[in-house]
Amino acid sequence: MKKTSILAVALLASLSFGFDWTFGLSGKCSQARKIVDTLGEKKSDAEREQAEKRILELCPDGAAGSFIKAVRYERDGKLDQAMTEYRQCLKEEASFPGASANLGNVYYRKGMYDEAALELTKALSIKDDPRYHKGLGRIYADKKMYPLALYHYGEALKGLPDDAALHTGLADIYRKQGMFDKAGEEYFKALSADSANEDARLGMAALYLDTNETDKAVSELKRLQTVNPQNKKIHLLLAEAYERKGDLRAAEYEYLLAGKNRSVELMEQMRKGNAYLQSGDYAKAVEELETALKEKPGDRQTLKKLGDAYMAAGRDDEAIEAYKEAALMKGGAADVHRNLGILYEKKGLLDEAVVEYREALRDDPDSVETRQLLADIYTLRGSFSQAIEQYREVLRMKKDSPRVHFRLARALAQNKNYKEAMSEYLTAVRLDPDNPDAQRELANLYRRNAMDDEAEKHYKHALRIRKNDVDSRNGLLAIYVKKKDVTEAISLLKENTELAPDDPSNFYKLGILYEFNKDYDTAITSYKKAVDLKGDHAKALNALGRVYMKTGRIDEAKTVLEAAKKADPRLEDTTALMGNVRDEVAPEPTVYRKRSYYSGGKKKRGESTRSARKGKKSRRSSGDGVERKASKGKKGKKSSEVSKGKKVKASPKSGKASSGAKGKKSAKGKKKK
Repeated sequence: MKKTSILAVALLASLSFGFDWTFGLSGKCSQARKIVDTLGEKKSDAEREQAEKRILELCPDGAAGSFIKAVRYERDGKLDQAMTEYRQCLKEEASFPGASANLGNVYYRKGMYDEAALELTKALSIKDDPRYHKGLGRIYADKKMYPLALYHYGEALKGLPDDAALHTGLADIYRKQGMFDKAGEEYFKALSADSANEDARLGMAALYLDTNETDKAVSELKRLQTVNPQNKKIHLLLAEAYERKGDLRAAEYEYLLAGKNRSVELMEQMRKGNAYLQSGDYAKAVEELETALKEKPGDRQTLKKLGDAYMAAGRDDEAIEAYKEAALMKGGAADVHRNLGILYEKKGLLDEAVVEYREALRDDPDSVETRQLLADIYTLRGSFSQAIEQYREVLRMKKDSPRVHFRLARALAQNKNYKEAMSEYLTAVRLDPDNPDAQRELANLYRRNAMDDEAEKHYKHALRIRKNDVDSRNGLLAIYVKKKDVTEAISLLKENTELAPDDPSNFYKLGILYEFNKDYDTAITSYKKAVDLKGDHAKALNALGRVYMKTGRIDEAKTVLEAAKKADPRLEDTTALMGNVRDEVAPEPTVYRKRSYYSGGKKKRGESTRSARKGKKSRRSSGDGVERKASKGKKGKKSSEVSKGKKVKASPKSGKASSGAKGKKSAKGKKKK
């Protein structure tokens, strides 16, 4: 009876929303304004697009319509038009916090920091939104007004505790102020929230340089480079690190990829004998070399040096033209083609870069560096077969290179050559066992081949190197759940809560495992912690209500289940029990899920039905899911009797006899004979 009441209340609540009592033009604009306030709740681009279209239909010339026009202009990068529409919106409705905040962000993107701060402060005076604090923190950090920046970042974190960008922003300020311990703590929090956050990892590398831990900086930056080889910040920090280590050739190369003029000292050591480039006066060097070229037109060496001077001065287009002309001259031009390839790669012209690197290899086929550059571009373009060919050539010349084995393994895995990829990953981890990415990716391959024991070993190794590697933790958790090793799964999730105490999802998953173990009191504690961290955590609220119902606390169950429905009206029926533990605690990527294949391409008749029945039975008996209580009504009883061979009377409507009746009739027929 009480369950029926709960459903009735939920139905009544669902019918009471969404009706608009406004009339006329002002009423339509009022309705449009309400839709604007719900835009942030839209889960997909299609839903958002539909809502924006509806707003423009209802109020094309009012504040809401101007706001949507501005948003679309901003989305398309038309900042001036966006500013005009946001201003028009605020002219129609001065107290429109979303418009003020968005206008502030547009001002920030255009470098108008004072105007940006004014608009965001105005928005904050109308509505206390953590996103507005975040915007102000970023502005004041750029203006080097660190006390104000720290205050606003701190306020933003109260509402957005899991925002990795906020922790990174705080860490950057602490690092610039020389507060290295605090900076390290905030970078760690950022990476706990998002292990792949590039800004946080770059900040950590810069922190290592600040604290004279150069080898750690190089190691971190190389890992980042494998993921995003086009990021100029990575190349610049690597150049600084190599320069500190005295590896000036490597430093020069990274400076080139970063698009930065190299230092005079570096040029003096790398360009001995060239008086123009030694001085660091690139403008003068260009002037003199251009004069020399007029006196001796078409001289390949002069053209090459002129290209070097242009490149050092940051005049890339002119450097390209000089190098192209030099490449037309006879004689060894491997370095000219290589530099051309680097310049094209900087400009994002990957096809042109490939052509130049291949030309460089034609003149100097034993250049390891050029082959690596070519292989990296092939990988970036998705030409994995060609990348594999180049990496293997590099290994032929330089066998014991863990970095090349690792990149070759990745290319092979992307090309679905899993067996060979595994072999290369094994070589990479043998040569460099402290590469957590190689350990994790090798573990992923083992999982793909259902070799969970080996995968578990490598996930654990990766976590010994990088304790907060979220991907390795998730992979290990999936293995524990698959093995039904609830004790280890709980232990791992407890570590997760210590590493990321502000992440509600870890407490929610812990609650599921405790509930699975029928430890309801501890499950309730975990679910409550998740809800404390995120008040509208619909799944945690739903699960808490479910446990309350199991333990007979019906009134409390009713309260939290209503809150769950309010947080997410699309939740499944609150009286339904939880589904599969593996899907809830550690959902696996599609690549790891096993697929069924049938010989001959077509299923045999009845095969689908038998598979479904078998799967249903398996799910009820296996420990993967939380125990489901089957209702034992008349229907269930009837099915049970049939399975035991008991007689069941035929339906008077169908006129068909049951198996028992049919058997009896058959027996009588035999007797007559």
